[in-house]
Amino acid sequence: MKKKTTYGLLGLAAAGASAAGGWTALGNYLYERCMIPLVRELNEPEANQVQAQGRAWARRRVGFREVTIQSADGLVLWGLLVPGAAGCRRWAVCVHGYHDTYESMGAIARRYNDQGWNVLLPDQRGHGNSEGDYVGWGYDERLDVVGWANYIARRDPGAEIVLHGVSMGAASVLMAAGGPMPRQVRAVVSDCSYTSIEAELRHLLSRWEDRPAGLPMPVGLMLSALRKTTLRRAGYDLRDAAPIQAVARSRTPTLFIHGVEDDFVPASMMGKLYQAARCPKRFLWMPGAGHAACAGTDAEMYWSAVSSFLQSYLPEEPRP
Repeated sequence: MKKKTTYGLLGLAAAGASAAGGWTALGNYLYERCMIPLVRELNEPEANQVQAQGRAWARRRVGFREVTIQSADGLVLWGLLVPGAAGCRRWAVCVHGYHDTYESMGAIARRYNDQGWNVLLPDQRGHGNSEGDYVGWGYDERLDVVGWANYIARRDPGAEIVLHGVSMGAASVLMAAGGPMPRQVRAVVSDCSYTSIEAELRHLLSRWEDRPAGLPMPVGLMLSALRKTTLRRAGYDLRDAAPIQAVARSRTPTLFIHGVEDDFVPASMMGKLYQAARCPKRFLWMPGAGHAACAGTDAEMYWSAVSSFLQSYLPEEPRP
């Protein structure tokens, strides 16, 4: 029985690989679909009016200043610094997700800045004005986040830094918190992160309704081809892009947020991340919110939870 099952799976894999032009061709095809950064269409609609207004605010760049750092692997990473109130030592690093730029964090960044905070809005590697030709799904980006935190710490040793990410940006800040970071980082806000990119891709590939006719194979085989190609072309293992492993190592207080109606990154993933976390933690379920739409679905609920959480770890405004 075992031998018959094995031969059946091998036959299915061979047939699927042949239809896609070979195993290497299959891996390259999936790599192009999943691993290459996309440019967001200018007229793409926003999830809600709050986030539309935030993007418009970010796009205007009034009072913003361009800054750059070099990544650990030699890329030039670009961001915008938004100064806060005079003497304020609090900083929010607002990290966007896949298929977007710093602009998508406008509503969140604006809220921090309106409270007097300094804000740093980086373009993730491969997106916007930052160099890079592949997506690390939080694995390489975690070191970029640490690089931005170090940039702040060098210019303001008395800084108190909050890392606030959405979607892949949330995965990036969670993974950053799972390793060494400057002492100035006091808290993390994770908005709709996945548990691992392998689990997320498994979810998305299983729902791929318009997949080409030449891809009749099981999701596991497609992931295997993509993983092998990613290791060859991008130099990292997709299985290492796993925030759920990072939160088990983190000691940085973390607020987990997820939309109840999120079916792109399943809402159940937040519960798994929360259970795995060994750091001081809280969570917020956002009723009625889809993917990456929490901040604008109910801004009062969202910011009430964020403010309450941060008050526990940044109780008093530090003196200049």
